[in-house]
Amino acid sequence: MTTQVRLAREPTRRTLTVFSPPGVSVDTARYPFLRAGVLASTEPSEYLSIHDHPESWEGLDRETVAAMRRGLYRFVMPVNGRDMDPSDVVETLQTIALSVSPVAVKVKVESLPSRQLQSQLGQLPSGPDVLVESIELLSEPEVSKVAEKITQKDIPASDGICQLLEYDYTIDQVARIMAVGLLGRLHNRRFVPMRGAYKAVIDAFINSALMQLVEKPESRLYQIWVGRMYGDSFTVLSLPGEPRVDYLRSETYAGVRSQGYSLEDPRHPTTDPKTSVYADYARFAVYAHLARQKETSHVIVLHESLSAANQAFGPWIVRAGVLDALNSTPVTLDNKLDVGVVVDSILSPNMKAALRESPLLSKTGLSDEHSAAFAIARSKT
Repeated sequence: MTTQVRLAREPTRRTLTVFSPPGVSVDTARYPFLRAGVLASTEPSEYLSIHDHPESWEGLDRETVAAMRRGLYRFVMPVNGRDMDPSDVVETLQTIALSVSPVAVKVKVESLPSRQLQSQLGQLPSGPDVLVESIELLSEPEVSKVAEKITQKDIPASDGICQLLEYDYTIDQVARIMAVGLLGRLHNRRFVPMRGAYKAVIDAFINSALMQLVEKPESRLYQIWVGRMYGDSFTVLSLPGEPRVDYLRSETYAGVRSQGYSLEDPRHPTTDPKTSVYADYARFAVYAHLARQKETSHVIVLHESLSAANQAFGPWIVRAGVLDALNSTPVTLDNKLDVGVVVDSILSPNMKAALRESPLLSKTGLSDEHSAAFAIARSKT
């Protein structure tokens, strides 16, 4: 009798030069280990810098944006987020996060999967994950001196976030810096998943905006803005009151309707995790608007989606749609009664149903018990 031994075929590794907008990817695995790496394309492009810079997407259609994001693979490897190890990979990713221009990176991979757009909860979609053995810089990045100086400070993460935003760094840039452990007290710095980094940036900004609005006058205007993003509609209502942002979404796909709400009121918990994430991005856009206007008001964001294809873009659709609305010319009204009539004429039947089924009407005084507006509008139908 003989023993037969079959040797496993050694996987073939190859070295690739890839190009990053710049961008990084940090996702949960099994803490303290994370899947961290660089967001990059296998093909150079003169427009690469906008692929991970949503503020530059104005005027681009959905298919163009999807094509850009589909071409960005996530070249990742295991990283100990607590111990910040391996140190050479951590340093490389931190340099990429601080860069303000595209960078060339060398990675060692076994194979590349086909390009396909993959959704990421709470983030922009991208191409699939590719496990790599190493990540090395090939070009000399143009590192932001301002960001580098702020990240060297031994200050709370919220302070660093607000300082970066004050210097007009975008939410995406600050989230990258936060994700690779460059913000917070020096002895407490850790890698965090990108979704958590976005949440930390949004919360820090909103807290700062609320502090700025404490002594600001209350707006006396009733205003309505309307915006659209890839077919999703956004109706933004501004009513006199203390600074507060409530969000309501209604989705209808293939005849099936779902809805949810997130109110800044502890008596009404958010209905579901998806709505909670979307509401954060809506609040980021609205509080930035209130801080610029230097007035307080109660703002309601009504979001209706009829396109299942938009789901791939996650909460970015909400941020972009609310900004589109707030950049338009508002309809200014004299009283709450007129607001009810106009809103009822704007909203679709599904959105009206979602609004009536939520606590928003009673909270704003636009319900049948507090105003004749909706009764008048219904009597006309």
